[in-house]
Amino acid sequence: MLAAFCAVCALGAGCLTTLSSEPEVDPIALAASIRNVGSDYLRQGKYAMAIRTLQDAQRQNPSDPVTYYSLGEAFRSKGLLPEAEANLLLSLEKSPNPQDPNYQEATLTLATVYIQMERYPEAEVLCQILIDDPTYARPWIALTNRGWAEYKSGRFLEAQASYEEALDFRSDYALAHFNLGQLDQAQSRWLSAIRQLELASESKQLSPLAQAEAHFRMGEIYITLDRKDKAVEEFRAATEKAPQDKWGTDSRTYLDMLL
Repeated sequence: MLAAFCAVCALGAGCLTTLSSEPEVDPIALAASIRNVGSDYLRQGKYAMAIRTLQDAQRQNPSDPVTYYSLGEAFRSKGLLPEAEANLLLSLEKSPNPQDPNYQEATLTLATVYIQMERYPEAEVLCQILIDDPTYARPWIALTNRGWAEYKSGRFLEAQASYEEALDFRSDYALAHFNLGQLDQAQSRWLSAIRQLELASESKQLSPLAQAEAHFRMGEIYITLDRKDKAVEEFRAATEKAPQDKWGTDSRTYLDMLL
């Protein structure tokens, strides 16, 4: 925007001149504005647009750890795990304070990436960093992620302890109930599995797809327990929650056999 200035001469000659100039652009502020737009795309699930916009912010300010974190999350959501790992490592490298919220979130997201890449020992190390950090505000999430890494590594007792500790912190944390239900199911503890999966399926914390999986798993357990009526009920619930996805279509297959 052009700015006009009227300079008044000390001798009283009146208006001498009008100057025009473009205001200077602060590159850090510009990068932050672009990053915020990219973060909005990320929240909306527009991952390709988020990546493109955040990369622009990164070029404007290559030292901002928050931009690298957001890029890491965008790449992870897009399924591009090596790119996600690279950006999250850069976010951690550029965050001077391990107790900074961005550092903690980048650590948690990197642990999730390692779980997706089946690099479970590395995921556990990162989760443990957060669990041991007294300033980390959501230890139940890190405990649940550690439990999943332990479960996938075949260490069921340790996984159960992690989930139960997570629920000690927050008794309504649906993902811990959901994962504990899967663990109980894997060990044929049918009634305990049903209790945990039921709590998960009723929670709005989980996506409809995860709720559908919880119903599907309960349906399988009820078949094992020879409770056809309850199995039908759960499979129907799964098809309602996710009619076009795996758990809905698999549930319809069961319903075709049971009805």
